[in-house]
Amino acid sequence: MNGKIACINFTPDKKEQKKQVASGNLIKDIGLEGDAYNKPLKRQISLISAELIREQAECPRTGTEPEFIVKPGSFKETLTTESLDLSKIKIGDILKIGDTVKIQITEKGMTCWEFCPWNKPEGECPLPKNFLFAKVLESGTIKSGDRISKYLI
Repeated sequence: MNGKIACINFTPDKKEQKKQVASGNLIKDIGLEGDAYNKPLKRQISLISAELIREQAECPRTGTEPEFIVKPGSFKETLTTESLDLSKIKIGDILKIGDTVKIQITEKGMTCWEFCPWNKPEGECPLPKNFLFAKVLESGTIKSGDRISKYLI
């Protein structure tokens, strides 16, 4: 099970939209250095797939207003992955990014907010199966395009 990092998304302030950066430092027990969305313990970083973002962007239930425009960072995710089926990754799995960084999946799923335009009025929301939270086990610098794979002990 291999994929790559499509985007690294960052903001120093929760009042601002996340922006794509070319590289960043994942710090053990903290998350992406300087990112406002680092949370202690289980939610240091988050992952969503580029494929899911494209699917949501093409959803016929969405409009053209700013709240409906979906792109990397729209879900406040730290890492946007590509070619990695996040629905098959389990809590406790360890992923390796590049040559040195290791993260461990701690939670699966994201709850939609009350007025989520994608979860209404029909269908099952894909976020519970395809949005992951993780903690950083081994620090290092990551960059867009880095390989990400399930780490086999």
